[in-house]
Amino acid sequence: MKPTFSWKRTAIFALACVQALSAQTLAAHSKSAAAAATGIIPIGSSLTFGGTNAPDTYSAATTFRSTPVLVDSGAVQIWQTQTPTGSNGEWDVFYMQTTSGGPLANNISANWNIVMNFTLSAPVFFDAVVNQWLVSSNPVNPLTNGIGSICCAAATNPILPGEAYFATNFSIPYPAGLFSNWQQIYVQPYSLVANGGISPTTANEFIFALHFTLQPALPSVAAAVSASAFGDFPTFAPGSWIEIYGTNLAAGTQTWGSSDFNGVNGPTTLGGTKVTIGGQAAFVDYVSPSQVNVQVPGGVGTGAQQLIVTTAVGASPPFSVTVNATQPGLLAPSNFNIGGTQYVVGQFPDGSFVLPPGAISGVTSQRAKPGDTILIYGVGFGPVTPNTPPGQIVQGTNTLAGAFSISFGGVPATVTYDGLAPSFMGLYQFNVVVPAVAASDKVPVTFTLGGVSGTQTLSIAVGN
Repeated sequence: MKPTFSWKRTAIFALACVQALSAQTLAAHSKSAAAAATGIIPIGSSLTFGGTNAPDTYSAATTFRSTPVLVDSGAVQIWQTQTPTGSNGEWDVFYMQTTSGGPLANNISANWNIVMNFTLSAPVFFDAVVNQWLVSSNPVNPLTNGIGSICCAAATNPILPGEAYFATNFSIPYPAGLFSNWQQIYVQPYSLVANGGISPTTANEFIFALHFTLQPALPSVAAAVSASAFGDFPTFAPGSWIEIYGTNLAAGTQTWGSSDFNGVNGPTTLGGTKVTIGGQAAFVDYVSPSQVNVQVPGGVGTGAQQLIVTTAVGASPPFSVTVNATQPGLLAPSNFNIGGTQYVVGQFPDGSFVLPPGAISGVTSQRAKPGDTILIYGVGFGPVTPNTPPGQIVQGTNTLAGAFSISFGGVPATVTYDGLAPSFMGLYQFNVVVPAVAASDKVPVTFTLGGVSGTQTLSIAVGN
């Protein structure tokens, strides 16, 4: 689905009806983040506990599950819980607790080196950790920061309110897949507890919690075409408007506004998304997760070029496009295809449209007559004199550098203006005097640029 294509930062009444008619709802393209978040680390992922001088009843292959398992001859139980945070994150919490209620220091019979093996179901950032000692489910208070590598003593944390060692000053990316020997926790019954300001004769529970946040996926480009309302060509020219399709192209949906301009200069970044073509910054009119509309920069060379979309997450893989010196197309949106006849958009000076009366409900239209001057619009027609580079709103009249001609029913029409439309950006305007042709609602419209014929099949309604 393709949303309305705009060329200027403010609406122009003369094209308001065209824009309203061609607007279509953009289908949502997203996966349930909430569903993905709860599966960052699947419940039941194995964790290996490798200790020194551990009792025979302690297994190095113990599986870390939501159901508690017993270790150290049944003196200690361990288990795991998972809690989603919003739609894109998850806490994975490891619990250790004595079964008798006695202190861990008296019940753990060796120093523990806890090594976790698990499988990430999606790329994530590891971005927070909580280490918390408890006495009968109450956090130990106070804590001191003499615990070495575990940092930092805090009064509050997201897992269980109360004193804990809580760190968030990092964000480490990890891809999806199996992680072996990923994180080690050293539980030394006497020294670690005592050095942390915790009485070894009281703490009977320990919590270790990891937080993961889903990594947004990199943008990916699937297609790039000239503006669909102007021909939808697979190639395009410098200064043309193009539509880029793909996934993860933007964080949200946004169309440029006046505040995005610097004087007459259009934005090269919108909503955190930018596009380069041939290494040069394009001018961004519209962004959404699945579509971006830009104006091709003026200095791009012809032939194969690399198009790259960049967001806050990173850059897309280069997408190969072909740039021609010109790739002309006249405005003929899909809503002007009536009964299988594709009409070019022609307007009278009063803003009404050249169509059979009543052809589109709610749109004022009439047939053109020989001698009427109508306005027709296009993109991709090349340089003008005096030059206005792509990315700038046109400030005055100008003339197309290439020779342009247009015919109705094979009869050449007089063109009184051919150039970039003043007050627009990258939009060409042609003021055309309708020639004397036989009345018909399907008069063929053809054009040439530099002696080369345009490839669109178009019609216009002409009356007596």
